[in-house]
Amino acid sequence: MKDNLATKDSLTQSTYSRLRTALLSCQLVPGSRVNTKELAEKLETNVGAIREALSRLTSENLIIAEPQKGFRVTPVSLKDLLDLTATRKLIEGECLSESIMHGDVIWESEIISSFHTLVRYGAGPDEQLGSEEWNRRHNRFHDALTAACPNEWLLRIQRNLFEQNERYRMLSVNLTAGERDLNGEHKALMEAALEKDAVRIRVLMSNHIQLTTDALMRLFDEKGSLRLIV
Repeated sequence: MKDNLATKDSLTQSTYSRLRTALLSCQLVPGSRVNTKELAEKLETNVGAIREALSRLTSENLIIAEPQKGFRVTPVSLKDLLDLTATRKLIEGECLSESIMHGDVIWESEIISSFHTLVRYGAGPDEQLGSEEWNRRHNRFHDALTAACPNEWLLRIQRNLFEQNERYRMLSVNLTAGERDLNGEHKALMEAALEKDAVRIRVLMSNHIQLTTDALMRLFDEKGSLRLIV
């Protein structure tokens, strides 16, 4: 009995993690309906595990449960993007200021290390911007910048906003390829953090966030709806 429950929990958790990754990377198109049977076959799991994972993801605003209709991937919109951008700038700025104020040598070391692993990625033929590994390194760097912030509520909100922005950022990858010097942007953020320049890093982070938003605005029509997936 215990073994069966453990197996079920493991399957549900695995299904949830894989489905969440697919949502954040826009492998599941924003606004599209979810066919639980087809999704179960694609992920090589069962419909029950898919439904449990989808229900869990509704609390993260990645999935919408519609009575009598099933599940739908939470859509993206220009209004949502602009609201998210404005909120991220505020919260990121506060987290960065607090992190700089309380950061120690261990915090500095993690920023340097995470930056190094991020900028070194991309030299190989299969190392591409927006890949799962690049995202992991990118997220590690951004987490490192704010890691010394002692306010757990601020960090919780910041990380939730960062993840919500992940879908938009993935949509922007092809739009900004070759147009932005991301390594340069990240280097400037690192240097401002190490110099404990709270004013400068807030400006740099605001610009860093805004550049992605500016590129994404091309994806929306005059009504603010997504017109294409790239």
